[in-house]
Amino acid sequence: MSHIEKKEFEIYRITPPPPEWDLQEYIRQYIQTGDDNYFYWFLHYYEPSLNEKAKFFRNKYTMEEHFADIKQSLVTGLCKALMKYDISIAPFLPYAQRYMEREAHTYIRTMRTGYSVQSDFEYARLRKVMDIFNHSGGEFTEETISQVAAQIGESYDKTKSIIEGGILTENYVDVQSNDEDDEQTTDFLLPDSSLNPENIYFKQELYDKLYEAYDRLEYTEKIMLAQHLGFCPECFSNHYADKTDLDENGKPKEKLIKPLPYTDIATDHGFSDADTAKRVCRTAFKKNQISYMKIIKFD
Repeated sequence: MSHIEKKEFEIYRITPPPPEWDLQEYIRQYIQTGDDNYFYWFLHYYEPSLNEKAKFFRNKYTMEEHFADIKQSLVTGLCKALMKYDISIAPFLPYAQRYMEREAHTYIRTMRTGYSVQSDFEYARLRKVMDIFNHSGGEFTEETISQVAAQIGESYDKTKSIIEGGILTENYVDVQSNDEDDEQTTDFLLPDSSLNPENIYFKQELYDKLYEAYDRLEYTEKIMLAQHLGFCPECFSNHYADKTDLDENGKPKEKLIKPLPYTDIATDHGFSDADTAKRVCRTAFKKNQISYMKIIKFD
């Protein structure tokens, strides 16, 4: 693995160091005053966490020379989150996680060596092709390539090119599973209609609006709803890395986050009965529904 220069770990270091406060306080001061210095102070003290996140993406996707660029993409996500952040709703960092991960994955997807995709449509097609390819046996033969070409409506040569690119980067492009008993993968099978660019666009719009509606919930509502549905309130993944159960390579296995019953949620938050937890979750559902319907009607 290539060496990371010291200066790449200290891009946002300020000398002499600024006053050391709680990270949320820098964001509060920035929003109240509009002074960029407060955001720079935030980055100065948040940089160690940025370094860890950037190293995680660098190692996971084998992009050894891209540490600084991945780190910059995470900061881009922070800036985008800051533009839409409402300080009265929730702490900044949990809110910003989705924006950071989205920017990091966008950078990786478009810059990765081997098969670079330049649009959401191309990326969706690549994932679909590789899913069909692997479910057809995963053998790079004329018969398999012809089967995939017939299913996606492309020429043999074009399909072959897509599969070659997908094989080169398959350790990044997760081949998705539809097996409910397989806890090692995430269900993300794209329907045939997903090859329509309009469907890709509106699907992304739908996700963005739903995320925004979720972000407007109160902090407790967000956490309890995530527990009830079984997903991470920060990154929205429905899997977690189980550090107590390692695979043959010594890495934590990814397992599904199990939805919690209302009784357990109530206990976790110190409520006296399950009905209280149920009421909070239903309120969150209702707010999301109303927010989304307003978006559809007035956007």
